[in-house]
Amino acid sequence: MDLIENVKQRATTQLDSQKGRATDSITSIANAVRGSTSQLRDEQHDVLAQYVETFADQLERFSTNLRGKDMNELLDDARDFARRQPLLFVGGSFAVGLVAARFLKSSGRTDAGQSISGQNDSEQSDYSESPGGTDRASGGTAASARQRKTRRSSSAETR
Repeated sequence: MDLIENVKQRATTQLDSQKGRATDSITSIANAVRGSTSQLRDEQHDVLAQYVETFADQLERFSTNLRGKDMNELLDDARDFARRQPLLFVGGSFAVGLVAARFLKSSGRTDAGQSISGQNDSEQSDYSESPGGTDRASGGTAASARQRKTRRSSSAETR
């Protein structure tokens, strides 16, 4: 039981840290959006500036609300929303998943120091590509070099 509580505590601490970063980012975005209203007002777009200001205020309120809740309250809110608006919840979850996948793909890295392809930095450096797309060591492509390495490691395991 102690191990389970320890894992829960670590997860909660990590999620609280992520929540703090997210709320700080949302607040920064709200301030940036709010800053654009002065330019809109200077260009005589008062109605649009008012909408932008309202949007910035809503972002600020969302950030403050998020910051004030613990993880259990946030999970309860998410469950309640999923019960009230299941289609919107599923659609939103799908959209968030797409955005997260796109972000991870564009960053080319995961938190574990591995590329999206699953290779770590040392495996990638073994078969660095030259500008022409070939493996400098053997003259073949980098992909074929990785395949040869995989075959060698597989054959070594069977011995």
